[in-house]
Amino acid sequence: MKPDTNTKYILGLSLIPYFGFRRINLLYEQYEDWEKIWNLSYGEIEKLLGEKLAKIFIKNRNIINTDEEIIKYEKLNIDIISCFDEIYPKLLKEIYSPPLILFARGNIELLKNKNLLSVVGTRKYSEYGKNIIKNMMGPVSNQNITIVSGLAIGIDSLAHIEALKEKGSTIAILGSAIDRIYPSSNFNLAKQIEKEGLILSELPIGTKFTKENFPKRNRIIAGLSRATLIIEAGEKSGALITANFAINENRDVLAVPGSIFNSYSIGTNNLIKQGAKIITSIDDILEIYEMTSENKSSNTKKNPIFDSNEENMIYKILMNGPLSIDKIVISSRLNVNIVIASLTKMELSNLIENIGNQNYRISN
Repeated sequence: MKPDTNTKYILGLSLIPYFGFRRINLLYEQYEDWEKIWNLSYGEIEKLLGEKLAKIFIKNRNIINTDEEIIKYEKLNIDIISCFDEIYPKLLKEIYSPPLILFARGNIELLKNKNLLSVVGTRKYSEYGKNIIKNMMGPVSNQNITIVSGLAIGIDSLAHIEALKEKGSTIAILGSAIDRIYPSSNFNLAKQIEKEGLILSELPIGTKFTKENFPKRNRIIAGLSRATLIIEAGEKSGALITANFAINENRDVLAVPGSIFNSYSIGTNNLIKQGAKIITSIDDILEIYEMTSENKSSNTKKNPIFDSNEENMIYKILMNGPLSIDKIVISSRLNVNIVIASLTKMELSNLIENIGNQNYRISN
């Protein structure tokens, strides 16, 4: 999406500390002209926002070159979507503190889909949680429901992967800048999502990694979708932060019940006690979107097709049983980066599956 003239001014404003959506929207309501807002005098800013913010505005505006900033993003093939653009998701704009800017790579047309489902859960999942993802996410994504998650290790990654396997659509919301994918172990998955789905971040390129950005990211995950599904969450899981955002924004909160003896189910079971909708089948999810199951998903076993000799070699090694990445590297004598890249592609093609702790086996 080619940025218009207004975009560079909105981008510039977003780079000024303490100038978020609410303050910038206040300026827009007053002047309704982005170029004029960018060139406001100290006195005009002080009148609306006070002396302290006026000083911050003038100091930062004088060192920000909006034309150069736009060029940086164009070179990296990153789209800039402001909350004043038509394609900006309407649901997200309704939350208490919507991101002023979304930086995007991939198919931004996915933002037009009204049927978005956020899926989050624990990083250390059980076989039960994995089976839920495997049996639900593919069929759900086949119903033109876009799966939204946070690219985190665990349930988030599995949700993205299952959507991609079934040729459905998925959106990853980063807690880092687009040019600094975190976690780095999901770099290849992120690149696959860029090709077939969409990656979003509210953080400008070059932003340093901080843990504080991840709870903020969760409000976007919850805010984008009509419903948020929690699959396995401990008592203090970060997934519960996303659930709380969804509750506060009056969105549907869905939870899969689990064993009372499993620590991974404490959070989800508590959500159900508090009124979350119990999810025990695909139809429970589709009901939210006024759909019915059409059983489009197909998991019939086919002869494996490999994109490289390396994939063929790894597949043959795994025919003897599950192995860790380290043992695959030793057995294949391949470079570890080639092994990781091959495993990611093979997992997305449903040839193999991660059974936890970076151990892989041939898919059933």
